[in-house]
Amino acid sequence: MPVWISHAAGVLGEMWQNVSTSTNASIVPSGAPDAEFYSAGISYDSRITGYTPNLFLGNPGFFNSSQTFDPTGSFDNTYIRFTGQTYLNAGVNTFLVPHDDGVTLNIAGIGLVLDQPGPTSPVSNTFDVTAPSAGLYDFTLLYCECLGPPAVLEFAVNGVTVGVPEPGSALLFSAGGFGLLVALRPRRRK
Repeated sequence: MPVWISHAAGVLGEMWQNVSTSTNASIVPSGAPDAEFYSAGISYDSRITGYTPNLFLGNPGFFNSSQTFDPTGSFDNTYIRFTGQTYLNAGVNTFLVPHDDGVTLNIAGIGLVLDQPGPTSPVSNTFDVTAPSAGLYDFTLLYCECLGPPAVLEFAVNGVTVGVPEPGSALLFSAGGFGLLVALRPRRRK
């Protein structure tokens, strides 16, 4: 299966604001999230974008928002659960997860592959995960931001940011879309 399929669909994010569990990524807050969003790619850095949910996440178009959700409020004491799929090659896959603050990462069928749930200054974790077979794997990435800026979170597998199509996939999608348009165009009668 081509790698580009794994990163085309995006990732669902569920966000809780002003939560006391924001100092431990392994503790999911109780109750419904304050907002949900889709991420085009998990690559965020408040030192570049800003320290509000809107700025940090690149104005993702929040939905299912609670009445208390504030997309322009401080990003401090925020908790996010990302769920999605990523493609893994059979055998060794290299993961890169820079973060500030806590993060845990679970890959379905493999288990917990990163467990650094507490506050930290910006750190970069590079590690290998061995997949039993090639294919799409469900993941859950839990992230907490606390103790003030900066906020940093990235997630890449084998050099590709999770949630972002590889450069070659744009060409494949374009070619497929063009083929579909040709097939569906109205035909002239003779």
